[in-house]
Amino acid sequence: MTLTITATPGSASANSFLTETEQNAYMATRLNASVWTSTGVTCTETEKSAMIEAQRELNALCYVGLRVDTTQVLAWPRWWAPNPDDPTLGYYDSTVIPQRVKDAQAELAFQFLKAGTTDVASLPTTIGIIQKTIDVLSTTYSEYSQPTGLARFPRVYNMVRPLLVGSGNSASVLRG
Repeated sequence: MTLTITATPGSASANSFLTETEQNAYMATRLNASVWTSTGVTCTETEKSAMIEAQRELNALCYVGLRVDTTQVLAWPRWWAPNPDDPTLGYYDSTVIPQRVKDAQAELAFQFLKAGTTDVASLPTTIGIIQKTIDVLSTTYSEYSQPTGLARFPRVYNMVRPLLVGSGNSASVLRG
């Protein structure tokens, strides 16, 4: 099956926050990115799959602001989403997807591709292991030191963290 990347902001059929050209431009400046082989305007089918999988992970997060249109399939663009990179404390334009989200998708797609056949979207296999003994070697894991979700990818998480509900950029309002 041939995949088509659709990155139209606000579209009811979008499957990516960024285009293949934007993904390849990000990868061109990324160190140690030899597993990403595409350049220019198109990606391989495997790379497109990684892009779509990364979008799914990012789309499931709870972002500040509101979706612009009830028919849009992706979480961005949004109304009333504070722009953490704007020194005047402005908001993102309701017609664009923030560069932070695009970069996060590009990086996460790379991490998915780099992992090969390992499903990095699933929980780590070592989570919850208190002690593991093989012959004379013994290892004890603390489940609290094992990051889960996007926290396993600090670069990706740090890109989107300011855009998430409860990140310090938003506040709950109680009306009496």
